[in-house]
Amino acid sequence: MDSIETTHVVTRAGAAFGFCLMVVTGAVIFYSNGRTFKALKKRRVWLPWASSFLIMVLASAVVGGIIGNVSGGFTGTGNKLGQEIGDVAIGQSGAGAVELSTGEVLGYSGSWIALTLVILLGLYVWFAKGWGERSLALSGALTGSTWGIASSLGGIASMIGVPLTTWIGEGLIG
Repeated sequence: MDSIETTHVVTRAGAAFGFCLMVVTGAVIFYSNGRTFKALKKRRVWLPWASSFLIMVLASAVVGGIIGNVSGGFTGTGNKLGQEIGDVAIGQSGAGAVELSTGEVLGYSGSWIALTLVILLGLYVWFAKGWGERSLALSGALTGSTWGIASSLGGIASMIGVPLTTWIGEGLIG
């Protein structure tokens, strides 16, 4: 297994891994809580997952500095895991070579908002009450940095969220 590269371009294998991780995370919550969708509606379940998903979509639009390395590491990890799992599970090693990305980049002020949100996510993970919350946050972060920035359905979040965050950052910070 080669080392994980830092990248801001998600491959098809990475996008598939992110989508699969989202579905499996939901299924684990569904089955472990008596096969009811009420468990997915609880704020302690969807808030850490959805917030980390959105934060990593925004962080993936920051291409430099520590935030760029963190988000690129998550994207590279998702790409590598998608390729390795795809090789074993479905046996198609060449299927993950197509690069998918929206190519959206945050402006300077929007990048500061992304930095603030990543710090808040880090604090949330640090002060989480248990590994359940931490694993939900990490699942959302991996999904956001892979499927969340793909040009498929998840790319809508980056096409809308990145310009919106840049606009908000310019309005709040200047």
